[in-house]
Amino acid sequence: MRNWKIWTAFMAVFLAGALSGVAGTGLFIKMHFAPPPDRDTFRAEMAERVSSTLTHELDLTDETAKAVRAEVVDTLDQLEAVHADLRPRARAIIEDGILRVKSHLNETQKDGLDELIKQNRERPFSLFRLPPPPPPPPFP
Repeated sequence: MRNWKIWTAFMAVFLAGALSGVAGTGLFIKMHFAPPPDRDTFRAEMAERVSSTLTHELDLTDETAKAVRAEVVDTLDQLEAVHADLRPRARAIIEDGILRVKSHLNETQKDGLDELIKQNRERPFSLFRLPPPPPPPPFP
């Protein structure tokens, strides 16, 4: 008769541990791999990551490391200019795609689609909807 109490307690402890492990892992991943809040922060992090990788892997001197960092920042500036040119075109393609999808929906479905788009733009990530993985290392 007492045996079921032991197994119930064992299962409760196991489930509590599993739940806290899943929740803790989700929170860790969300906090550790969350994308930067803005483009300037992202560019600064990328410049620092690439520069430190090059400095460490190639054993650069201080002068060379500063010159390499300047070149990395210049390259990122050029990439940002390309992205700035392409960003409006990409937004136009997305908006056109949304309009084409809406042409196949009824009014209730259109309202649902608008709500989904609003939710994803306001809060794209949550505990169980994790952000995308970080970018790959700069050099293979």
